[in-house]
Amino acid sequence: MNAVAPRNTLTPAEAAALRARIIAHVARDRFAPPATITALRFIASHLDRAAEAFERYTPGSTTNACFTDAAQALSDAREIARLHPDTRFPANFTDYIDAPLTCAALPMPAPLNPVSPTLAQQETDLRHRLTLVHEQLSQATSEPATDAWLPSALALQRDLMKLAGEVRVDNARPCNQPTITPAPDAEGDAAN
Repeated sequence: MNAVAPRNTLTPAEAAALRARIIAHVARDRFAPPATITALRFIASHLDRAAEAFERYTPGSTTNACFTDAAQALSDAREIARLHPDTRFPANFTDYIDAPLTCAALPMPAPLNPVSPTLAQQETDLRHRLTLVHEQLSQATSEPATDAWLPSALALQRDLMKLAGEVRVDNARPCNQPTITPAPDAEGDAAN
C-alpha cells in the first residue's frame, strides 16, 4: 500500500515527473519478445531518470539543470523507441510528459488513409476514443486522474500503431492499387 496519499493538485514539474513514472510503468508491463523487453526496460530506465530530474526542480531556483537532464533522458527514451518500433511507443510519446510544462497539444498520429472500409472504420473509432481520452488527460490535475487516463492514451496509441501496420499491408495489395487506364490514342481514334 502506498504510504503517501495521492496529490489532488500538481505543479507542472510534478505532473511531468508523474507522467514519466506512469509511462515507465507501462513500458515495464508490456508483454513482448525478449529483445523488445530489453528495449522497453531501457526506455523505462530513461523515463525514471527524467522523473528524478523533474523532481529535483524547486520553484524559484536560478538553474534549469534539472530540465536539461530530463530533456536528455527523454531524448534517449525517444531514440530507443524509434530504433525499436516493436515497443509500440509512437515517436512522440514523450510529448505526454512535456505537455504539463509546454501546454502543447497531446500527440495524435498521422492519418493512416486505409483503402479498406473496415480498416477506415477501425481508425475512426480509435482516433475518436483517443481524442476523448486526450480531453480527459488534458484536464487531469491530480495523480489519480493522470494515472487513470495516461495508460489508456498509450494503449490507444499502441493500437493505432498496430493498425498502421495492417493498413500498410492492406493498401499494398494489388487489388487496392489504383488502376491506370491508358489514354486513347488521338491518331488511332481519328483514323477510325
